[in-house]
Amino acid sequence: MKTMLRPLTFLLAASCQVLIADAAPAVTPDQGNAIQLNGQPWTGRWLTRVEQGEQRLYVQEDWLTGGLGVQLLDSDKADRQRLRWFSSPIFSQVAFDSTGRFRYLDLKPFADQWRTEISGNALNIYTPNTTLQAVRRSKQPWGDRVVIDLSRRTPWRISQQGNVINVIVSAEVAANLATSTDAIAGNIIQSITLQPQGKLTQVQIQTNAAIVPVTEMLSSPTPRLVIDIRRDYTPPNLTVQWADGLKKIERIVEIPNQPKTAKDPKTIKFAVTALEVDLKSPRLKLRPIWSNPNNSPEGMLGLSTVPQMVEASKAVGAINAGFFNRIRRLPVGAIREGNRWLSGTALVRGAIAWNENGDTLIDRLNFSEEITTGNQVKINLTNLNSGYVQKGIARYTSTWGSSYSPLTDKELLIVVRGDRVVAQYQGGAVNVGQIAIPNDGYVLVARQTPEAVTQLPIGMTVRGRQAFIPDRFASFPNLIGAGPLLLKNSAVVLNGKTENFQAGFDTQAADRSAIATTKDKGRLILATVQAVTGGVAPNLSQTAEVLKKLGAVDALNLDGGSSSTLFLGGNVLNRDVTRLAPVHNAIAIFVTPPPTKPQF
Repeated sequence: MKTMLRPLTFLLAASCQVLIADAAPAVTPDQGNAIQLNGQPWTGRWLTRVEQGEQRLYVQEDWLTGGLGVQLLDSDKADRQRLRWFSSPIFSQVAFDSTGRFRYLDLKPFADQWRTEISGNALNIYTPNTTLQAVRRSKQPWGDRVVIDLSRRTPWRISQQGNVINVIVSAEVAANLATSTDAIAGNIIQSITLQPQGKLTQVQIQTNAAIVPVTEMLSSPTPRLVIDIRRDYTPPNLTVQWADGLKKIERIVEIPNQPKTAKDPKTIKFAVTALEVDLKSPRLKLRPIWSNPNNSPEGMLGLSTVPQMVEASKAVGAINAGFFNRIRRLPVGAIREGNRWLSGTALVRGAIAWNENGDTLIDRLNFSEEITTGNQVKINLTNLNSGYVQKGIARYTSTWGSSYSPLTDKELLIVVRGDRVVAQYQGGAVNVGQIAIPNDGYVLVARQTPEAVTQLPIGMTVRGRQAFIPDRFASFPNLIGAGPLLLKNSAVVLNGKTENFQAGFDTQAADRSAIATTKDKGRLILATVQAVTGGVAPNLSQTAEVLKKLGAVDALNLDGGSSSTLFLGGNVLNRDVTRLAPVHNAIAIFVTPPPTKPQF
């Protein structure tokens, strides 16, 4: 059966009453997750709403930037976004779906003479016919410039693979325009080829180096794309009020360098992508998430990418967090969520703790547990729910999972229910067999500790206590451990050796993730720091200096390298999605959407 296409139009009666063209209740916005632009399929969310008698079409923000070529500009209002598309800066209204996880922009500022139709969950967009009138190029002192002349504003997008830049424009090549390859070499450009594809044209630019192109849209005297290929480009800073209490930030931060030779630069630049979170915002919450959802029998076992964790937890965004054992797929740092200890820490390392009132604490955490037996023998435990194994007795609760399987050979497994030892089992080889973890107790795992057999016999009573240094950590319901500590009271306090990191860890160059407090109570920075194009990745000292420039007061390094991931609204912000590494846990942002405007 042929699907009926429903145009997004309204009828205006003679009495000036607005009649909705379809009988479906307007209180439930139409929405979908597929878009066709001039017949080309895309994955992209959209929704429609009736506001003040007018039907408005909203499209997911990242589709506008990736599919139409819209450029986002600084915006300080959560309900409207400042942007540019072949024009002076304009504003587009912002909407959220019922989950609050995805941000949409009003299509109206761009849709001049566009036709839109809805077919099932797909939005079909048809733009007017456009002609690509000319492709001009010139050498510049800083590199090369390519200008694409158009007959009108039209969607465009750009992609890059190594030394090949592809500009795809929704336009047909003018009849008098040659499509042969222009192989005259420029400063950086080696050749330009026009490839007509029906109502699309691909302009392929071959360069002698992998340089990110700089694109500008101009509208006067005629619409055109200006593409600069230059090595010295510094992207502009960008701050977007993404939602109430949540900002998205892009910066190029320059700090003093420590040159080793006279040729080394005196300063060095790094690319920063960050989210600024206001914990005092009533619509925003922050909490740890991990690979397995609540009540999963797998518990703490498992790894997944940050986008997968965000989707499973229905969060709006997240940054990767603590360290983990990639082979065992288990955490090795502290995780506390809603006053539940998911994993403890055996080492004195940096941690961040917070509550819903906006109180935060970043410091080195010394966390310990001990048990006292019925005959007053005190036993210090090595760790809690951790994949970090060492000689001694560790404790595993039901948040670890429904069962425990040996992490080392010949472990002694001691089951405690309530305040009493109820069973002892001798373990065998690693990962052979498993033992149920009681909901009303825990399992003590003795590793290379033969005296535990007699210290904790069946029937022995035990009681436990936890200790925190600083003791302020004890009052916070949420906590993530990582390290090293980078800043304290705006001073660099980096000391990887103190926190038991390997020699040289402080000076290794790698992509970085970090979390920091600011001078404003409850305002946190979740940041990734990376190399600029053609630059080098930061070490931890440089990361600390970058965070100081962003206004950080206290700062904590999170797991970095391939783990470094910042995610918001369906998009990975700091790296290509094909380069995502699975991690164990993250710090997630949850946003309650603002109330929708009345629809009638």
